[in-house]
Amino acid sequence: MSDATILEALARAGHGAFADDLRAALRPGIHLTATALAGRPADWRRADDEEEGDDDDAGDDGAPDRVAAFDAAMAALPLGATRFGGLPDLPPGAAWPERDGVPMEFIAQFRLDELAGLDPRGQLPPSGALLFFYNAQWAHSDMEPDAACCAVLFHAGPVSELVRATPPAVEWQSEFSDTPQIAPFVHGLAAVTAAACTTAPGGVGPFVPASLKEVYQDFTADQQRLYQPGGEDAPQNHLLGHVSGQDYVDAQQPDDQLLFEISSDDAAQFQFGDCDSLYFILTAAELAARDFSRVRVYQQLG
Repeated sequence: MSDATILEALARAGHGAFADDLRAALRPGIHLTATALAGRPADWRRADDEEEGDDDDAGDDGAPDRVAAFDAAMAALPLGATRFGGLPDLPPGAAWPERDGVPMEFIAQFRLDELAGLDPRGQLPPSGALLFFYNAQWAHSDMEPDAACCAVLFHAGPVSELVRATPPAVEWQSEFSDTPQIAPFVHGLAAVTAAACTTAPGGVGPFVPASLKEVYQDFTADQQRLYQPGGEDAPQNHLLGHVSGQDYVDAQQPDDQLLFEISSDDAAQFQFGDCDSLYFILTAAELAARDFSRVRVYQQLG
């Protein structure tokens, strides 16, 4: 979506007098559209999926075909290719991120030189690769300093230096299940296309102009689905810009910057909680310094 589309929605809602105020708050982003390439391989299913009768993951006669399709789709991807799910291409010498000995889920990786032309402010590194991992074992959001619910790896060199990873297989016991599980959980694989977009704050928060605070909640409730990137009901997957959800937990401060938002999305068989999204956030200063060591993640903002 463009600036004009959002400002037209503001005028349609009867608040056109605040157009300049909202225009100043808009941020460019990179909208991401996923296309399924392969379902998740049954080899790396959660142990309790089979127990609960999940037909997609049960060890039936179709499992070898699903593994073969997954392996073939991965093999067809060039090293460093942008994607959701599947297996990562790790920076040389990097270990698969973990928390307390349990490997995290791989969420996405981006080849940054292909995105540079969509980043008018030059916020992302112009080359290299950025990889996102998520810890869903014990906590869903970095609400505490030691939660360590995510890891973001930045490789500054050529993508030809990356190493296609083989997933570890670590058994762990969840307090919510009687059956041991195997980590990491490997998601389905999806190709990603990127396009420039403009984003508005998802709800009342530190980035909404004071002049709009009294009307902004109603405005987004009535209009956001009509101007959000990708169109009405599209998964809100994007780099940079603003979070699309209302921040009910005060996750963001005025000096923060959204790095990556990804929705529960069938293309990569993502299911975060009850159809939630993941929001990877850091400060603007950390992003400018290319310091991704302190990125924090929230599974939901309310």
